[in-house]
Formats: sequence, structure tokens, C-alpha cells
Amino acid sequence: MNNIIVSKFGSATFSTPEMIKKAADIIISDKNRRYIVVSSPGERSADDVKMTDMLFILNSRYENREDFSEMLDQVKARFTEMVRGLGVSFDVDAEIMNIKKNLFFGKGNDFVVSRGEYITAKIFAEYLGWPFVDAANFVTFNRDGTLDREKTFAAAEKIFADTEHAVIPGFYGTIGGTGIKLFPRGGGDTTAAIVARAVHAELCEKWSERTKVFSADPSIVENPAIIRHLTYEELKQLNYMGVSVFHEDVVLLMQDIGIPTKVRNIHDIDDAGTLVTKELPPEAHRGVAACIAGKRNYRIIHIEKFGLNRLTGIGQKVFGIFTERNISCEHYMSGIYRFSIVVKNPLFDLKRAEILQALNNAIKPESITVEKNLSLITVVGKGMRTVKGIFAKMFSGIAEAGVKVKMIEQGSDDLNIIIGVYDEDYEATVRAIYKAMIL
Repeated sequence: MNNIIVSKFGSATFSTPEMIKKAADIIISDKNRRYIVVSSPGERSADDVKMTDMLFILNSRYENREDFSEMLDQVKARFTEMVRGLGVSFDVDAEIMNIKKNLFFGKGNDFVVSRGEYITAKIFAEYLGWPFVDAANFVTFNRDGTLDREKTFAAAEKIFADTEHAVIPGFYGTIGGTGIKLFPRGGGDTTAAIVARAVHAELCEKWSERTKVFSADPSIVENPAIIRHLTYEELKQLNYMGVSVFHEDVVLLMQDIGIPTKVRNIHDIDDAGTLVTKELPPEAHRGVAACIAGKRNYRIIHIEKFGLNRLTGIGQKVFGIFTERNISCEHYMSGIYRFSIVVKNPLFDLKRAEILQALNNAIKPESITVEKNLSLITVVGKGMRTVKGIFAKMFSGIAEAGVKVKMIEQGSDDLNIIIGVYDEDYEATVRAIYKAMIL
């Protein structure tokens, strides 16, 4: 490890020349920011179209043998606006011609869409006066579309060993030696993590327009605290409940690499942001819990049968029925006479009669009931369950709010507690837990 910082900037950063200049000021304000991962330009206004979508549309029109010239002109106009606003010398026409040529050569959707990051990174490198390094030169995918970590890590280390500064496009790599392959959502963050590993960075930054990691939903809790420290394990729990700071695959990679990541907001550069690490640092100060998050509109299926606990293979039978119908079982609870499954997949409502009949045939229960409109709320905090009186503190607050708890689940780790309440009580429960455990 050294003082090197890898900084990844989101699409809003490259929406206008003014935003790009703001990012450049951030970069040059710290000489340790030496490797910059770039996104495709985002929307300039509420009714604008981001570059990635424009390129998707462009390729779709070509494949459907529709006129794509207007969309190609719009792509050219966006990049021309960027070049003129930054005052750099860059041949936009040549890049547009290259897109058009590769459309005719059948390079496909991934190649066309990747040009958003590719061209933006080349323009930004010109503006900074830094070298441009194409992600296709080191990011490699296996034939099944998964990241080939061994090849990717080795190639990245070789390329960046002799490169002191670089601008790198995110979101794509190469497959089969010559083809371009896009990452799933969050691919730019993956690229940044790969670069951070290759250069033995001290820190990987994520700069975006909206990203502040709050301890609760600001639309429910007024002025919730910003989380200053999180572990990767906690972040995985929050991802599950929709707190989308990073794509889950990115979190796993970053956790494996082990380099700290700081989430920053480009519109509030004085804010320290949120630091994500493998373990909480000694200076971390938080409430009893770190964060509260949740989702609405779950279903609970209750299966009741005398002597259920003595039946062998009950779980296998139940889960098999849901698996055959491509429905994920989010949680389950079991007792002496009852087996309950929590599902969210909307397919359940479409296949409800079929599923209930299959459960009746397989288990022959005394009854099967379905409860609708359940919300799940997770309370996340490393080590919080070792705090004395944690459950009393939480449930006293919920009781004071007049909320009836429908389910409680706690795993074998010390990271989170999940409770279920009716949808109508969701917001009141979040506020009650926040008051009891974070304020």
C-alpha cells in the first residue's frame, strides 16, 4: 500500500463541460489522485437522455434496419459540446466514423455502447494532459461472461507498473481476445477496484451526484445522520435491502481486494463521505446500529400441520415447489406446527393457486394461509447484537409507536436483525427504530 488514490467519477460528472472541470479541480487538488476511472456522460437536464441510452438506441435502430443517422448526429453533438467547452483538440469526427464503421462490421451492441466511456475518457485525458489507458487492454471476461480475475489482475499489474498517471474508461473489457463485453450495472466501480489492486492504492474513491450514505431513508426520517464508516459485510446487507451504493458483485470484489473505498458527493466536496473497510477503524463513532433499510410488499405463506417438526425433508419439498416456478424464497421460519416462507417475487401472485395446490399435494397440511402487505426492515450494525439490552431498546421503541411485529429473524452473524411489519406501519417503524438505536 502507498498513498495512491484511484478515483472513479459517475456519469453526472461528465454531463457538461462545467462538471468535468469541477472533477479536474478535485483531481489536481490532491497529487495522490493518480488514476481516474471515467463514466459515460449523464443527463444534462430532467428531459435529457444519457449517452449510454443514446448508444443503445443507436445500435437498436441499426439492427432493426431503421434510420440511425439522427441518433448518430446527437451522439456527435454531445461529444462536440464537450470538446468545445473544455477547449481541447480532439477529433470527434474520427470517433463517430469509427462507431459507424463498426456498426457495419457487426461489432454489436457492447462495442457501440462502450464508446460512451471510451470517447469520454480520451477527451478527459486530453484535458488533463494524462495518458489514456483502454480498459480493453487489461479487463478480460471468460466465455460465460464472468470476469477472468487471474488474467485481468495480471494484465493490469503489467500495464500500470510503468504508468504513473492514467485516465481509464469503466464499464467494459474484452472477451475472446477481440470482442468488447460490457459489465453489468456498476461496471465502472469494478474497473476502479481492479486498477486500485494493480497499483496497490491506499484508497479507492467513488464520486457521484447523489451518493451520500444515510443511516435511514431521508424521505422517512428527517435529516438522518450520514454514515461515516461501514464494513463491506454491512454494505452487503444494505445492498440486499435496496441501499444501492455499489452493485453486489462489486462489493464482493472490493471486499476480496481489501482496499478501503470512500463514497463522496461531487456537489459537496467538503463532506468527508463514507469510508468502507473490511473492519471498522478504531475512530469509528456510530449509534448502536449503523443503518436502517427496508422493502415493502412481501408475502408470507404459513403452512400448518401437526407434527410438522418430525417430517423429514419438509424444507426440501417446500423450497423445491418454489424453485421449480423460479420464485425466490427470501426468508423462512419454522416451528413445531408451522413452516413460514417469505417471498417478494411478483410471480407468486400470478402462480398463487398453482403453488398452493402443489404445497397441499406435497405436505397435506391442516391449513395454508397467505398474508399480504408485509414490509421487511433490516437493522444493520457490526457487533450491535453484542450490546446489552439491544432487543429491549429496539422493541420498546416499536411498541411506543403502536406497531405490531409480525416476524423476527436474526442470523448467526452479528450484523443485522430483520423484522416484519404490515406495510401501513413501515414508515412509523423505521422512525421508531431510528430514534431508539441511531439518534
